Amino acid sequence: MPSKRPIIRPKLSVTVLVVSLVFVVMFLVSVGFSLGLLRGITAKTQETSQELLPELVHTQNNLLKIEQIRSYIDLIYWVQNGNLERNYRLESQVLIHSFLFENDPFLASEASNILHDIREIASIRQLQRTLQREAIQALNEFTDPNVIKVRGLLSALPQREIREGQLPSTFGQLTALSSFAEIEQRILFISDLNRQLDWMLIDTKARLERVSTYLNSDAALKAQTLATDIGTDIERITQYSVFFMSVVVLLFLFLFFVFKNTLLRPIQSLVAGLKAIEQQGNKTIMLKPLFFKELDTIRESIEDYSGLVFRMQKANQELENLSRIDGLTGLANRRYLDEILHEEMNRAMRHQHALALLMIDIDHFKGLNDQYGHQVGDHCLKVIAQIIKGYTQRTGELAARFGGEEFTLILPEIAHPDVWRIAESIREECSQTAIYLENDFSISIQMTVSIGFVHQVVDVTDDAEALLKKADQALYQAKASGRNCVREG
Repeated sequence: MPSKRPIIRPKLSVTVLVVSLVFVVMFLVSVGFSLGLLRGITAKTQETSQELLPELVHTQNNLLKIEQIRSYIDLIYWVQNGNLERNYRLESQVLIHSFLFENDPFLASEASNILHDIREIASIRQLQRTLQREAIQALNEFTDPNVIKVRGLLSALPQREIREGQLPSTFGQLTALSSFAEIEQRILFISDLNRQLDWMLIDTKARLERVSTYLNSDAALKAQTLATDIGTDIERITQYSVFFMSVVVLLFLFLFFVFKNTLLRPIQSLVAGLKAIEQQGNKTIMLKPLFFKELDTIRESIEDYSGLVFRMQKANQELENLSRIDGLTGLANRRYLDEILHEEMNRAMRHQHALALLMIDIDHFKGLNDQYGHQVGDHCLKVIAQIIKGYTQRTGELAARFGGEEFTLILPEIAHPDVWRIAESIREECSQTAIYLENDFSISIQMTVSIGFVHQVVDVTDDAEALLKKADQALYQAKASGRNCVREG
């Protein structure tokens, strides 16, 4: 009986459109409330990116310049080569001149003082070179070994190491020479200039340290300002996000409450119906009518599909049975026999129990076909098949038509005497069964069978083909022994 449809069945698409419009309206309202907040965040972000960040980067660049100037001053102080000293001085002047254009009086003033100090240091070092060179030239006029030794020492010493009190003792031995007094004055003047350079170097580095501290303080202040502004922006964004998410959550709860019974549960019932098709058994799936037209159409499709699956399962089962059963005798065919024999051998091997396999052949069946025709022969096959099938009562036992007039019987978990008893019982029942012709009941046919069987505990070296071969050899022995008998392989 077809299911009763609901009176009102609105389209799901129309309902979703209406709800979407409601959602859009509420969203626009929330955006309107938060628009001012977004403008403020945008303006602050632009200020941060256009003003604070460039200033912070510029301050960091100035700090790097200070470190470079400090290294150039050290090089000017320590270098011996005048050309290198001039290069370092020019490079430091270029860096210092960049501070003179800063819109900061303190930086401009300190940069001017540092530039003056660098020039003074370079000038004094140049004067020391001149004095050292003049002293060496004056010592060239003497041939005294001590003077020659002093000249060599003076030539090897850097200007910064010519200091009073640290000169070799040989200098003191030459002070007695009247002509050495002027040379000694030059050397002592170089020593005095070194003390002056030391103080100037300390003073210049102190200036650099003050500039570095000033820049660091300014950078720290700007970084703190930037961090504060970013924190404020984050707080505003958080407030906006909380507000917007609250609106979204409320909308979601509303939609969930509205569609819970009209959308979610119906979909779940449809899914359950689809899953139930796999286990529907011998009946089709019937579902309750649904509210929305589209979902109700799906429900009808599921019911139709369930009916189709039911019919296909029934047809497949029939095909499966046909593929396993011999069409003439109703017993299992050779394909199904091989499958069951393989399974029973594996089970027998796992549990270490015995397995028996009987091969049964109708005696003189070819002569019967020649004498009475194939229809009578087919009838005899059916009768013998039913006798053999009567001995399959337990799970795992199987009677099959092996081919032609040969039959097979699988008997798992059976004792050896019972195999003999069943084989003899089959042989006797077949020999005592009278088969009458359909068109002449006065004529009966007496048939006998030969049986060969094998009974053994299966191990890993055994296979189905070997077991069938043993049973077939036993059947051959029964035929060779005069037929209508049982032999064991």
